[in-house]
Amino acid sequence: MFIEDSHLHIYNIETKTKSNVPLNFHCLTTAVDHETTKHLYLQDEHGKIYRLDNQELHAKMLFPRPCSHFSVVINGQFIGLTENYRLYLNTTELAHNCNSYFIHDRTILVYSTLQHQLAFQSLITNQTITDISHRRTERGTRIVCTAYTDLKLVLQMPRGNLETIYPRPLLLTYICSELLNSKTLNYQRAFELMRKNRLNLNFLYDYKPKQFFDNISTFITNTRNDDDICLFLSEIDNEKNTRNEYMKYILKEEEYPSTDNQTWHPKANLICEKFRSYLEASTDSDKHMNSILTTYIKQSPANMEGALKYLNQHPKLFDNAIRYLTYFIDIDRLYDIALGTYNFDLVLMISEKTQKDPKEYLPELNQLRLVTNHNWRKFKIDCRLKRYKKAIENGCDYLIECLINKQVDEIREKFQEFLIILENNRLYKLAMKKLLSNEQIQSTMEYVNDIIRLYGDYLMTKKYYIEAALVYERGKLYEQATKAFRQGKDVQNSLKLLPDVIKQVKQPVSNAEQYRSLAEQFHHDSLYVESGQIYENYLNDYEEAFLSYLQGHEWSHVIRLFTTFLHDRHDLYEHEFLSAFNSFYDELQRQIRNDYEKFQTHSKRLSLLRTNLFQHIKEILNSGRDYDIDENDDQSDNDDHQFPDDRRTLATRTAADDTGSIRTRLTKKSGSISSSKKSQRRAAQQQEKLVQLKEGSKHEDLALIRELWLLITKFDKLNSDIRHVNKICYQISSYQNSLEYEFKGEVLQNKYSDYLNSIEKQLSIIWLSNPEPQQQQQKQENVQVLIIHKKIREKLKKELDLISNQYRVSPVLNSKTSQWKLVLFDSDVSV
Repeated sequence: MFIEDSHLHIYNIETKTKSNVPLNFHCLTTAVDHETTKHLYLQDEHGKIYRLDNQELHAKMLFPRPCSHFSVVINGQFIGLTENYRLYLNTTELAHNCNSYFIHDRTILVYSTLQHQLAFQSLITNQTITDISHRRTERGTRIVCTAYTDLKLVLQMPRGNLETIYPRPLLLTYICSELLNSKTLNYQRAFELMRKNRLNLNFLYDYKPKQFFDNISTFITNTRNDDDICLFLSEIDNEKNTRNEYMKYILKEEEYPSTDNQTWHPKANLICEKFRSYLEASTDSDKHMNSILTTYIKQSPANMEGALKYLNQHPKLFDNAIRYLTYFIDIDRLYDIALGTYNFDLVLMISEKTQKDPKEYLPELNQLRLVTNHNWRKFKIDCRLKRYKKAIENGCDYLIECLINKQVDEIREKFQEFLIILENNRLYKLAMKKLLSNEQIQSTMEYVNDIIRLYGDYLMTKKYYIEAALVYERGKLYEQATKAFRQGKDVQNSLKLLPDVIKQVKQPVSNAEQYRSLAEQFHHDSLYVESGQIYENYLNDYEEAFLSYLQGHEWSHVIRLFTTFLHDRHDLYEHEFLSAFNSFYDELQRQIRNDYEKFQTHSKRLSLLRTNLFQHIKEILNSGRDYDIDENDDQSDNDDHQFPDDRRTLATRTAADDTGSIRTRLTKKSGSISSSKKSQRRAAQQQEKLVQLKEGSKHEDLALIRELWLLITKFDKLNSDIRHVNKICYQISSYQNSLEYEFKGEVLQNKYSDYLNSIEKQLSIIWLSNPEPQQQQQKQENVQVLIIHKKIREKLKKELDLISNQYRVSPVLNSKTSQWKLVLFDSDVSV
């Protein structure tokens, strides 16, 4: 085929016929499709594509620009490359920096860019992968072709030499669409390609776990030798999910993919067990000895003991198998693992392969052979290997065996050795569960109680008093359990065990002495209610109960005693109770008054600071300048001498050598701080140091806000004490038939309520959370006031970062929602 004198000349070599087709345009390039019936396509000087059918030309498509080279791809699409490096797919521009391209397998577009990168695009799904190469191609590199069978990409360097690479998109697309297709499984070819190109073999499983798991027998029969199976198994990794890593490279998958919602994890154990069961059942299992051993090694955790036990069943292959195992684990370590199987024949076989002198291990093995009891021999071996959990389990089995057989003398010899290992490794729970799970030794708790006592003592040293008491109680060690309950301040359980303690102690002790000792202990621990209840209910010592309640300010219990058991003790009522209650009342009233006065002082100081800041901003605005928070913060050092101490606010600084904004200073202090908790705590301490409650300090207003938050929270928590005191005041008035204490309660409640209402009104002013609405007026002064208030709020919002989060918003007053008021003392007489 050639073009001459505006005619297309076509010569058929097979039929030796010649035909001419007149052209009414200038043909730039031609192309042929890859269909079964070949068609010729021509492009004119305007970029229009024509197809030749039966000696006639039919227009198909128009490129946005004429292309110096174009190709025909599937689904009637066209790829074109212009002289100025623009690449088109039909009328869509794919790239504006392309210097060469090639169509791979009619479905994948491969092109290179002027930025020395390779790009791959699917012509089916329009998926694009760019910059896949881990190394940049040489400047001026162009694509020559791709090889479908070998999956290599041939590149031409500027010097003219050719280089070959194997891109992952071509490899993985071919592997997934052709080799791992459910209809045409070819694990052998896929394995060879992935091994040759150093792709992670986990992908053979990760791509379709169920398909691989169901076709493991096919995979094994397709592999060339046992080494390939070992290589695959050795790369299996539970933590590695190659599907997430490799799926982005796949440009074409099978037409009808299967769905699998089953969880296939942990994959190492699943694959190893499946491989092992198939290989062991095969007729030539001896040829796959290394693969079978690998399945034990790659389990999670590795089952080296299982591998050695299997190896012991095939002594003919022992030498080669041991040599293979040493690739994974040191031979000396293998000796210890063999010893852990408790099989001395296997230990001797492996010891011959080590570099150890027989004088090193033979005396030890001979000494272990002399131990007649199988469980105690296991205990000794596990202690030698520092497998203390297994040692305790085997030691417990030995104790159970001896207790059942009533071999008491043999236990006494070895029990102390068992306790030493138990105590050194603190495996008390394991030993207790193992021993107590055996019902045959429940009646014989002598040795079990020794373990329980050790466990309880250990918990006591760790100050887990309640847990220690429960353990002691389980072993019927009631005296120790009671002491632990006392230290854990568990009153009810202490009282419950007292009768058992009295029966168990050797020296006779009366019940009263035990209860009095317990009451004194609780009184010493400031458990006044519990102490008083013991005096009252168990000892009938109402005077001591009264003193205990009185010291704990439990006024309700005191009133109850006077109305029941101490109704004739007017001396206690007048001199002890009323005196203590009046002192408590006066102290509570004094605390309320002091806290409110302190609140007033701090709020007035904060108001003064903000008034001074308001005047400072107003002066700046009146001078025609704009007030910028950051700039004025930086310049405040130079302006400090112009303002008295009362006008020091967030805008002022106290130290003449401090430069930069607050955020800048914090950056300097915390720039090198790491993200660890210790460093974060140190940074918070540095911030707190910047905020000091000192008159004239740099951030005095922030310190005032913090102190006001703490003061208000503390003041709000007094409501429960006030309600309790008022209730007692009313009861005293009823008891005395007098209004004196009723008047006291009313005064206290009303004063606290007034203070609380005053504080609530100040919250929005202190935290500027609800600025007072101001009517918009035409006067310039009112507009300026709104602007100044807005800037003050912005400045406060910015500087609040220097204090903790809880102080940045106003506290919630629980007293406004809780029913702390006594209605009897309410000023509203209609209630």
